[in-house]
Amino acid sequence: SMIAPLAFPARAIALGVTGRVVTGITGTALSWALGVAGELGRYGSGLGLSAGASVTGPGAPVAIWAATPLILSAEGGDFAGGTVRLALHFAELSAPDPL
Repeated sequence: SMIAPLAFPARAIALGVTGRVVTGITGTALSWALGVAGELGRYGSGLGLSAGASVTGPGAPVAIWAATPLILSAEGGDFAGGTVRLALHFAELSAPDPL
């Protein structure tokens, strides 16, 4: 598994993750999964390795109380290289302006 350099922010409502393989994923992995600790496939599993493959992983909305990084997991082998571009989709609430 590999922790992505982006995370859902604390106190957000996570809606999903979308992404695309920019340069093909190399190594012995047969596919990959995208999720968070405790739910490694929450936003997708059996995902494609080739450049251009995409992920559109909606999830049931969930409250995120602490910053929560994404985790990419190799399925059936290991990662050796490749590039994936990911986008987090979430809602943040803010208090009303003071009187």
